[in-house]
Amino acid sequence: MRAHARRGASLLATLVLLALAAPRELRAWGSEGHRVVALIAYRQLSPKVRARVDELLSTDDSGLTRDRSMAAESTWADRYRDSDRDRHGPRYTRTWQWHFVDLEIDSPNLISACHGEPAVPPGLPASRGPARDCVVDKIVEFSRELRASSTPTRERLRALQFLVHLVGDLHQPLHSADRHDRGGNALRVVLPGGRASNLHAAWDSRFVADLDRSPRRLAETLAGEITPAQRRRWSRGTPADWARETERIAARIAYGDLPQPDARGRVHLGPAYVAAAIAATRTQLERAGVRLAALLNADL
Repeated sequence: MRAHARRGASLLATLVLLALAAPRELRAWGSEGHRVVALIAYRQLSPKVRARVDELLSTDDSGLTRDRSMAAESTWADRYRDSDRDRHGPRYTRTWQWHFVDLEIDSPNLISACHGEPAVPPGLPASRGPARDCVVDKIVEFSRELRASSTPTRERLRALQFLVHLVGDLHQPLHSADRHDRGGNALRVVLPGGRASNLHAAWDSRFVADLDRSPRRLAETLAGEITPAQRRRWSRGTPADWARETERIAARIAYGDLPQPDARGRVHLGPAYVAAAIAATRTQLERAGVRLAALLNADL
């Protein structure tokens, strides 16, 4: 009997350790949010760049997206990563860390959050770069590949597919910040209405859905709100600047406005928190769309 108890305790300890070591969930904005960002950006592309984007995406033969529009292809990087996730295959192990940058809000350091900012080895494309890297570095690398006329067509497609997705990832506050809780994945929350979730998932999908459940309709609304002055201002800076800006939003709103947890360790998100989160989500989706368009207009 004691042997069964010891085996049970050992199994429980192993499961706890595995759970603590498990990679974070990586669906920034969910599919809907990514489509919103792509739709906003697509409206702001020059006619010449829009034609080049359509031409490149038309060569995608992966079958991972429902069609080859920029909105649909905005989810390609997640689908590519997850296509062998169940067996921790090379697509998953090589690319899953490219979707975020863990700027710790108590001591944000971009170099350490980007694992020392490793360079892509000479002769290798960015899509075959080091697995231990971050979303900031990958945006810079894929943007550089799109600009270079010497980049092979296949790699230009990969660069575009990753770029369309990763710019959205960078602007989800819990993909650019962390509080030693796997970007909010380890923090249990209760949403208004009693639905249990974790903080990361709430920012991925719930607050986008609260704006509008139709990505196309939401993109049209948000695109119509962006002023020329905002477009000029948001187009400035670098991916590193945008990551630091997003981390500050996470520190101030995503983490800073959290109530104290209850006796079971769950944080109940009240109406005031949700309203602030929805407002921040709105702005971040708009910024991501503007900045993605600015990159593509410059690179293509």
